[in-house]
Amino acid sequence: MDMSLKTKTITTAAYERLKADICSGKYKAGQHLLEKELCNDLEVSRTPIRDALVRLQEEGLVISKPHRGVFVRKLTEKDIRDYYETRAVLEGLGAKLAALNMTNEHKRYFENLMEDMKFALSEKGDNHKIIALNNALHDYIFKVADNDVLDKMRRTLSWSIALIRATSWINENRKFEVFEEHVKIIKGIVEKQPEEAKVAAEDHIYKAWESAASNLSNLSDEEED
Repeated sequence: MDMSLKTKTITTAAYERLKADICSGKYKAGQHLLEKELCNDLEVSRTPIRDALVRLQEEGLVISKPHRGVFVRKLTEKDIRDYYETRAVLEGLGAKLAALNMTNEHKRYFENLMEDMKFALSEKGDNHKIIALNNALHDYIFKVADNDVLDKMRRTLSWSIALIRATSWINENRKFEVFEEHVKIIKGIVEKQPEEAKVAAEDHIYKAWESAASNLSNLSDEEED
């Protein structure tokens, strides 16, 4: 294998792993990311770690402080409020449109996703799998909604989604609450009840907002020092 390609592959793998760990909450908001510890954890040299951290900084997931190092970005109350107010509108409309576009094929796919998520919840500690299924569910809702502009607007919030989910899921019980909220959303969609689906989706987002806001005050102030 070409050495430059090999290095690129290792860097990409390191980037994807670190991003997944931030999204799953392994690395908490405000946490200092030490290169040596990351190298040991991922079993790679410093160069791929540094390159991966640069990419994460460009995406807004981490910040670099002169003479101090790299930290997982810590969101402010305004960051969270702005995000959830916007996402509630997008998710509500997405669920409503999905209900209007429902087919039997869509129904089967939703049911399979929910079964997979239920199984993942029974496997304690597997946040990566739960988050992947959560993303798949929301992605599919917007696929069924079939509104490219709406989906593009949602995807512009991707970096915020990662950080806020890591914040809101500090409470382990939250993932089980999320599942029950998803059940209500999917029920409205598969039964072709657009208003019911819209309200359930908005309620889901507002509850996530409440959870994230509650946990924000309990996080370390290390990033602000």
